[in-house]
Amino acid sequence: MSNLSNVNPNLSLVKQSYRNMLALGEGANGADFRMVIEEYGDLEYLIQSTQWPTLAREMMEGKGPHGVSFNQQGNVKNAGDITITFKEVVTGKAIAAVIDWVKNKKYLSVTLAQISESQPESNEYTTVTMEDCWLEMDVADMSVDDGATLFKRSGTLHYNWPTSLDDEQETLGWE
Repeated sequence: MSNLSNVNPNLSLVKQSYRNMLALGEGANGADFRMVIEEYGDLEYLIQSTQWPTLAREMMEGKGPHGVSFNQQGNVKNAGDITITFKEVVTGKAIAAVIDWVKNKKYLSVTLAQISESQPESNEYTTVTMEDCWLEMDVADMSVDDGATLFKRSGTLHYNWPTSLDDEQETLGWE
């Protein structure tokens, strides 16, 4: 005999939950993105992975009598870091752009958009441009033990302003 009591099925509730979830639309796929580096047009097809930038405010902590505290929202965090990974091709196209970017101390504009097969144009909520970006690349592993792995370079993209904080945002589509 079970120790559980008051167990009642409610399949109509489960079905309504299912319908509510479906009504919100198709789920976003993490592989459905386009990242464009304005100054390096060909590089977008070599970007293998990245992250969506943070959207936050700094926390301000206040203290009161008897040690009580209250946390409130402070300044907007307009600068941040995201990871980025490039697939290299035998011509060295990715590393050539990265060398130019770092060596010449360039600040670039990078646009990231979530674009799916069902919705081939991003909208203001699924697009962010990161302004005044600079890059730092990590070491990259190479090995003769695995000849079936692509050579990828990973690093950190530092940005100074995400346009998700703006009132208007340019969108991006598949061209």
